Amino acid sequence: MMRGRAKLVLEMGEVMAELVERAVLPEVRSSPSDRAGIRFMRAGSRLVVEVEARDGSSLRAATSSVMRWIRLAQELGG
Repeated sequence: MMRGRAKLVLEMGEVMAELVERAVLPEVRSSPSDRAGIRFMRAGSRLVVEVEARDGSSLRAATSSVMRWIRLAQELGG
């Protein structure tokens, strides 16, 4: 079985990074899946998202979901 991993490092202003973290973290925590896992961290103005999945489709779906949540948080907060 193929496994997939993705690591996204997003640089933004520190205030925006904190806002996005507060908005997205509950979504990450409340979306349990046996097919993909998501780690979400903030270090100052940098967001780090690590996605691990058991197949390519699950990796794409989980990564797309996180990116949509981040984009939405930026649009609403900015």
